[in-house]
Amino acid sequence: MINPLNHTNTKPINTKILLVVLSFVLAFISVLPKVAEAAGASLSIYPQRGIFTVANTFDISIFLNTGGSNINVIQVDLKFDPEKLQVISPVKELSAIEAWTFPPSFSNSKGTISLRGGFPSRGINTSEGLISTITFEAVSLGETVVNFLDSSKVLLGSDEKGTDILSSVNRGIYNIIASPSKGPEIFSETHPDQNRWYKNNSPVFSWEEIKGAEGYSYELNDDPYGEPNNNIDTKSTFVSFKEVEDGIKYFHLKAKKDEVWGGTSHFKIKIDKTPPQEFEPYLEPFSSTLGNYLLIYFNTSDILSGVGHYEVRAADFTDPENVVLSGWTRGESPFRFSKEKSGTFRVLVRAFDEAGNFREGNIRIRTFGSLLTLVSGGIQIRRTFIPWWLFYFLIGIILVATGFSVFKWIKRKRETLRDRFRREVAEAEKEIEDVKRLKRKIKGMRTLEEETMEEGERLTEKLKSGE
Repeated sequence: MINPLNHTNTKPINTKILLVVLSFVLAFISVLPKVAEAAGASLSIYPQRGIFTVANTFDISIFLNTGGSNINVIQVDLKFDPEKLQVISPVKELSAIEAWTFPPSFSNSKGTISLRGGFPSRGINTSEGLISTITFEAVSLGETVVNFLDSSKVLLGSDEKGTDILSSVNRGIYNIIASPSKGPEIFSETHPDQNRWYKNNSPVFSWEEIKGAEGYSYELNDDPYGEPNNNIDTKSTFVSFKEVEDGIKYFHLKAKKDEVWGGTSHFKIKIDKTPPQEFEPYLEPFSSTLGNYLLIYFNTSDILSGVGHYEVRAADFTDPENVVLSGWTRGESPFRFSKEKSGTFRVLVRAFDEAGNFREGNIRIRTFGSLLTLVSGGIQIRRTFIPWWLFYFLIGIILVATGFSVFKWIKRKRETLRDRFRREVAEAEKEIEDVKRLKRKIKGMRTLEEETMEEGERLTEKLKSGE
């Protein structure tokens, strides 16, 4: 019986095969760093989860892992639910960004944050670079998500093409819960919803009565964590304010009972009495419409509450004594206006913000059928719109070109007349010279004739004397 542990008939390992295996192993180990580099960069949100209370603020941080590569430019675009969260500050404290290519920006109406920066001097290679710490305010109950948009990028510094090596991102999931009341429960008949904008700048607050309370201290300011002073301001259970400035304000209230001040309650109000920015509806230069209508564009912005919607109406001024107005209807840009009917019209657009304020803009239109349309911003010939400035510019070019052509024609005519005059003068001078030569020739012939006559007279006298 053969002992398998002492089996001596095993074939020896081929040295060449061993060398080939070792070379493959070494080659694999040598490319490991490159494989790690090719893994790409990542962006992450920290913390990824959290529980926060309404009307309180919290921070999230954006970190960059370059995956072993040296990068120069980063673009971070984030999306959040503006019904649940509002940005207080897009950048807080320190950041690895050396220079912002565009100032950090955000929109609390659209729920977006944009961070664009870079490292122009030397680039950066990091596994945990802090890009930004963003401060949010929790505004309503429920679960909400903060995630990266597809437009986010991490660009290589060693690549002239600026290759995007962003390969992975995560997202933050947060649960917003109600905050426990520390003091009297507050209400507002004028501003009942703490997450809604109002144009009323005279808020009224009321609160539940605390039995046995000696009085209440309150304050209205911009600080979400503000504290009233320890002086009794009122013994009633309501208070009103007038001419409060636009913006987000916080009403703070606490009660004094048994010589002790209780906890403070907070109530947020959002006031916006300012209408959206001024605007004028317009037609896009060189825009072409396939149908028999105009495409009227409009857009504006609102600093505080944001633009909520637009309303449009048309007015027919063809007969000034009988102006026809359509009703206001909600509309989006671009608005289609039919030009089948010739006449004078005006399209009015109202932009409403979330607080109910509105700003009105209008555009005047005069149609001459489908061939020609005049508007306050330009002229449309058939299906192509040309703004007035460009129309006048083209007319100016045509006039200049025409004037130049006329000038060249006059110049050519002058040169032609001048050449003709010179030619005629030269011909006249030639004729005069020919006459002078002819006179000289005639004079010479007369002199010869006189000499011949004198010679004949001398011969005649000689002949007479010879006789």
